[in-house]
Amino acid sequence: MPALIVAAGAFVAGTVLAALLGGAWWASALLAVSLAAAAWLALPRGRFDRPSALVLIAAVALLAAGHARFAAADGAALPPLASLSGTHEVVAVAQRDATVRATFARVDLTVQSIDGVAATGGLRLSLPAPERPILGGDRIRAVVAIEPPPELAEFDYAGYLRDRGIHAVAAFPSEFEVIERESGNVAIRELRRVRRWLVANIERSLPEPEASLAAGILIGERPSFASGLSDDLRRTGTTHLVVVSGQNVALLLGITTAALTVVLSRRRASLLVLALLPAYVLLVGLDPPVLRAAIMAVGIAVAGISGRRTPGWIYLLYAAAMMLAVDPLLARDIAFQLSMSATAGVMLIAPPLRDRILTLAGWQAEGARAAVVEAGALAGGAALAVLPVQAAAFESVSLLTVPANVIVAPLYEATVAIAALTALLGFIDPFADAFGATARFVPAAFVATVDVLARLPGGELTVRAPLAAGAGWYAALIAGVWALQRGEALVLAPSARSGFATTTALAAISGGLWLAVLAPAQPYATVTVLDAGRGLAVLIEDGDSRVLVDTGPPDGAIVEALSRAGVRGRIDAVVITHDHLDHRGGLRELQLRFDVDRVLGGADATQAPPVEVIDIGDRIRLSARTTIEVLSPPITTAGRRHRSENDRSLVLLVTIGERRILLTADIEAPAEQWLLASGTDLRADVLVVAHHGSKSSSTRDFLDAVQPSVAVIPAGFPDPHPEVLARLAGGGVLLFRTDLDGDVTLRSDGVRLWAGSSR
Repeated sequence: MPALIVAAGAFVAGTVLAALLGGAWWASALLAVSLAAAAWLALPRGRFDRPSALVLIAAVALLAAGHARFAAADGAALPPLASLSGTHEVVAVAQRDATVRATFARVDLTVQSIDGVAATGGLRLSLPAPERPILGGDRIRAVVAIEPPPELAEFDYAGYLRDRGIHAVAAFPSEFEVIERESGNVAIRELRRVRRWLVANIERSLPEPEASLAAGILIGERPSFASGLSDDLRRTGTTHLVVVSGQNVALLLGITTAALTVVLSRRRASLLVLALLPAYVLLVGLDPPVLRAAIMAVGIAVAGISGRRTPGWIYLLYAAAMMLAVDPLLARDIAFQLSMSATAGVMLIAPPLRDRILTLAGWQAEGARAAVVEAGALAGGAALAVLPVQAAAFESVSLLTVPANVIVAPLYEATVAIAALTALLGFIDPFADAFGATARFVPAAFVATVDVLARLPGGELTVRAPLAAGAGWYAALIAGVWALQRGEALVLAPSARSGFATTTALAAISGGLWLAVLAPAQPYATVTVLDAGRGLAVLIEDGDSRVLVDTGPPDGAIVEALSRAGVRGRIDAVVITHDHLDHRGGLRELQLRFDVDRVLGGADATQAPPVEVIDIGDRIRLSARTTIEVLSPPITTAGRRHRSENDRSLVLLVTIGERRILLTADIEAPAEQWLLASGTDLRADVLVVAHHGSKSSSTRDFLDAVQPSVAVIPAGFPDPHPEVLARLAGGGVLLFRTDLDGDVTLRSDGVRLWAGSSR
């Protein structure tokens, strides 16, 4: 094997080992020496000459260097911003366009000064969405309360932000202004304008959600991506298709090269595409998958022009080494991990898998059947390679990845072509109208197909994968590819039996490890409206995750209620909807008896112990199927604000797969009217009735919008009003009351829903 390949592989291995295992650089060096010694002992005499020894020595040194470089980058001193707290005046530049959800905006800033003194570092700012969008390059002045990123129970959020150059967070500035629009490099500014022009053309040509799908596929921009579509893509393992990644770059380069060969030679067309590649990379953003694809594209194109036949996986290895040499912390970046592992699966696993399937079936390597096998092998290879990464990062894997990618592949490729055409020609009205009437059906079919596949039961599996399981999985993959390439999976030559035995042993070990970690979590998620006296307390559980919404009155009834529900030890988070005693009064007693990891609340939760502020659009993810989303109250914009503290209660939507449970706390008619006017989808299977069934809440229009099948009234003062009971009864709703029925438990597997009570 060429020395350069060994050197690149050693450097990548050292960096990855440092990211996974930590420790001193000499530990990796010792491991490398052990492997080198094993290689020397395994080689026949005469095969291990002086050049081979020098290559091994260099590999050991580079492996140690990769480890040391990662350790140095990981332990580098953070800017003073990382330890800063309190209220300060910040001048900073927006790194990219702000993300807007409902009336809430979030933007990552590169800090230039703090309180008039030059400073460095990154700040993530959350604020009410301004009338004029915040664009990348905007120079901003804000007076904010700076604090370190919150600590999450099972996710190193601070580390996640730090790897992206963000060292502190702030929310709801008391003063905010844009002091310079789109400052910085002229070329970058013009590329941003081109990006917005392309998105505008797509939006002129296609309706939603087809426009967002096309914009996401072409340049990674999803202006109004529906949350339902995002969930469907995640469940089917097709999210990678709607973000700019290596697959998009490769497809666009291939289409462009093919189009140019009509008027140019293939050599000149390839050179022209390479010249245009940097502009496209800057246009879509310097994300790890895009950079990886660009580096590989340059290498493969140059090799093709020069007549060299170098396997693609070598350029993947070179790309990894180059990127890690520039930024070793990429080894911990999930996008980098997914991109590298998926591409390795496509290049190393898919070809022998495809060939073996065609051989067994006796089919030719051409035709429609071969195309389906090819698509399945590509999707299967990528899925097998990324599975441990997905399991470690998301604690879930999609069982629909391979069939879904095979089915939507033709629709994806057609959508790429339509996205490119509408982006370039959508400013022409006749063209935009024609595409809106005809071509929209291709991306619409993509959306509909993903929606149908996502509804299939059992498509997503919760996993908890230790590092050893991932190592075993990759060992089994290597053995499997080796067997496929040589045919030992079918015919056992005598000389290959020992190798096959090793392969079988590795597969058995890996399979045993994964059987242990692939055991499904608790089959049902539960939402229990607790009988906690005259107040509200709702327990939400899925698997090992547990969130409590409100804590009831200050008489300690919450402790007894949780004991009845079988809760022991830890509670991941407590959400305080507002400061009234019948909702937050039991918090102190709760914290004395249970380990509460986090206390969350709205901006008005000032009387409770210190809380992390959550607001519209924020989500708490308990598992792959269960989330809690904040729907209200509205953030203060243009002087609009709910006057009543009841109306400023947090309204939460609990989603368990397809089932929806709406928690309305103590909101009254004005907040209900605001929710109706906001256009939020309020439909829910279960409604936890607002303000304990008070006459001031549960208006007819609101109930008509929610359309609940089940309603639960938590006990309060006074008892539920007869008019509210009549409105619920008139809608044919199954009604529970905690004062009469005790604890009310709702169970769901994501498709079906069961409701019952303790009395």
